[in-house]
Amino acid sequence: MNPFTGLKYIPNTKELLDVAFARASKITLPKSRKPPKVRAREKEIAKLNKVDDTLTTRLEEVVKRFPNFDNIHPFYRTLADTVVTIDEIRQALASVTSAVRVIRSIIKEANRNLRRATTPTEARSIRVAAYGRISSVIRRIDSRLMVIRKAALEYRRFPSIDLRLPVVVIAGFPNVGKSSFVAVLSSAKPEVAEYPFTTKKISVGHIQLDSAGGQILDVPGLLDRPMKDRNPIEQRAIAAIQYLADVIIFLIDPTLTCGYDLSSQVALYNEIRRTFSEIEIFPVINKKDIASAKEIQRAKNMMDIKGIPVISTLTEEGVEQVFQDVISGAESVNRKLRDLQVQSL
Repeated sequence: MNPFTGLKYIPNTKELLDVAFARASKITLPKSRKPPKVRAREKEIAKLNKVDDTLTTRLEEVVKRFPNFDNIHPFYRTLADTVVTIDEIRQALASVTSAVRVIRSIIKEANRNLRRATTPTEARSIRVAAYGRISSVIRRIDSRLMVIRKAALEYRRFPSIDLRLPVVVIAGFPNVGKSSFVAVLSSAKPEVAEYPFTTKKISVGHIQLDSAGGQILDVPGLLDRPMKDRNPIEQRAIAAIQYLADVIIFLIDPTLTCGYDLSSQVALYNEIRRTFSEIEIFPVINKKDIASAKEIQRAKNMMDIKGIPVISTLTEEGVEQVFQDVISGAESVNRKLRDLQVQSL
């Protein structure tokens, strides 16, 4: 499951200060016969302590809700790194922790000074000066909080994957029909358009495999280029293949309506097959509804694989049968299903 679901809204520096100072301004003390200067000191101390409690509690909560990156699944660690590098997040969280320590030090010093204040005016001046110093500390971490806000927003959107269940990844170039394939077979509703559309996130659909459940992933399209040149969106697709896939269905568009030539698609298929040789990969030719017999035959010849299936995700022709054939022939999926059955006994 997504380890970042516990992340909450991250306030900006203005929101933090406005809330803290507003709560402090509402502080009232019970009636007392103490001298005015004593009551003034106590009220200013109470205000500072309220600011301390509001700011440090909220800042500590920001840090606490982030999981330990060393302990999360490498798939999620890789995804996180494509949004904001983990080193950058760790530095930002460390800055927040440091700010908490400085704020507490300022409050502690101000409280000591307040206990020695001899007039209400002096007590107020000490508290206002402390407010100024605290505001400066908070504003200095503004850029760090912005980094954390951005990361938290994106991290919460990561797909929730049940790592116990088999995972089928649908791969290929952009616009070859991956989203349509997933939509036909599963509960997922990835964005599908009648114009070329590139998936930018990973969608998870749930499917039934024998007596157990399974997951089918629609991942962003990949291009035929070196790994070091892949953009963050492509890196997410690679992470899904590398860390999650029990089996890969690789879709090929012989019509070139996807915008990419057939030789590039075949080269990408061969690269994935070499790079992830331990994962079973099944090529499938899509767009039977618009492909000519010549185009389909050319794709078969270039793939040089006997019995490569031809389907149409638009009309759904052959999709269900191909999927069932792939699943039944994928030893990795069957092994995982057997393990699940043993665990349920």
